[in-house]
Amino acid sequence: MKFGLPEGHGLPPELLASGLLHRDEFGEYQLTDVQYAALEAGVASGTSILAVAPTSSGKTDVGLFAAASWLHRGLADGARVAFLTSHRALARQKFEELRRRFAPLFTLAPTEIVLATGDDVIDGNGDAAVDAFAAPVLIATYEKYLNMLAGSGLHLGAANTCLIADEIQLIGDVTRGQNVEILMTLLRQSVGQIVGLSAVLERHYATQLSEWLGAELVFETEREIELFYELRTSEATYETSTRSQDGPERLEKRVSGTLEILKELLREGATYEPIAVFCMTKKQVFDLAEAWAVEAGRLGATRTEDLPLFREPTTSSEELGRYLPHRFAYHTADLNEDERVAVETRLDSSTLRVVFATTTLAAGLNYSFRTVIIHSWRRWDSRTRSYVPIQRSEFHNMAGRAGRLSHVDTPGRVIYFAADGQEARAAGRYLSWWELDEFAPRIDPVSFSPLALQLFAANVVDTDDSLCAFLQNTFSAERELERNPSQPQIWRQAVTQSLSELRNWGFVA
Repeated sequence: MKFGLPEGHGLPPELLASGLLHRDEFGEYQLTDVQYAALEAGVASGTSILAVAPTSSGKTDVGLFAAASWLHRGLADGARVAFLTSHRALARQKFEELRRRFAPLFTLAPTEIVLATGDDVIDGNGDAAVDAFAAPVLIATYEKYLNMLAGSGLHLGAANTCLIADEIQLIGDVTRGQNVEILMTLLRQSVGQIVGLSAVLERHYATQLSEWLGAELVFETEREIELFYELRTSEATYETSTRSQDGPERLEKRVSGTLEILKELLREGATYEPIAVFCMTKKQVFDLAEAWAVEAGRLGATRTEDLPLFREPTTSSEELGRYLPHRFAYHTADLNEDERVAVETRLDSSTLRVVFATTTLAAGLNYSFRTVIIHSWRRWDSRTRSYVPIQRSEFHNMAGRAGRLSHVDTPGRVIYFAADGQEARAAGRYLSWWELDEFAPRIDPVSFSPLALQLFAANVVDTDDSLCAFLQNTFSAERELERNPSQPQIWRQAVTQSLSELRNWGFVA
């Protein structure tokens, strides 16, 4: 933690007077290390930065610093701020937060803040937004923003826009990385300021990405709130924490299995609550929640409230109607608005003791848990037709939901388990919390045909040369060029072959 503001911090008076910045009991500003370093780097003065710091380090406020300063300097001249998020649920949460707490700082009308997701494009009144890009504040998922932007030509005149890209490590995601990279390639040299945020980028990769973005790298490694990692196996328990890189300590065997661990933790009272249980599939979430409903009855859990009826009867509303009075719930991307609000308002108020969730809840949603149980850490891979361990970045994003700044005096704890020796060896790599996977490039010649078709269809490119120029401007091309000086010639040949195939098929003129 740092006290006071750095010299020349650049924060606008609207933000300083708002009460949104944390102060200690003596009224002095209190910042996390990454917040202080970002201000020193000029994030509130228009400097593009890539801020990489562990979960629960206040990175979200770094984006807020940039947004407030950008609007303070240029709102009257058409300044715009775009927040990009990884999931619809996170976009909705950010939209509600900014609508309540941020828009009033600049007396923005409800129509001047817009949410754009795959569901719809609405303003602060809940009405369809006529021109989303005209709004001073726009919150969107990466894919929705790309779909809105492609073909509009707006990226060519985006110098009045401050772009805040949360969870920017998505650029290396196996399934979504290519679209994120296309979007950032379109914007990186045209927007006025880029602020990239991530908790799970390896330093060398972060350095490469920041240089490609044209951004200053702010890289912090120390977690503000200590987090304990606990792996339970059939033979022993292995424990380490984010205060140590000496390797795990071997302890006596403890109970394993999600439901048994829950019962163990809840017997300790509120010490480990609230608890998030993360699963790889929705079926696991639903099955565990129903199994816990049975356990809650056996444990004599008492009802805490009479739940008002949901407006729309669904399977989820019926189940949540049974679960919520007993202070547990589940959270998936399929919840409708009523159901989502019912769960999330209780998360905000710390009413719930246990939440079973898919990884959507781990993707940056700002809810505080003291404990995380990772029910499963392997995912089905259709290519190998087997269950494979998830990337370390995804695991640590889930783990990082525990031990948040709102529980400043309480370390977090993440518990996961392995059934046998072989599985335990695979699970053990997550105990080295400081080690992260380096992402592979997501644009390569193998995918040029469908990618070229996508770029032509979206009017991002219109000639063979413009396609080659666009691809050569990507992050993947820059990384490949470092490894292979012949990369431009190889890619040009691959583009020529791909376009020839597309023309033979009649897809490109």
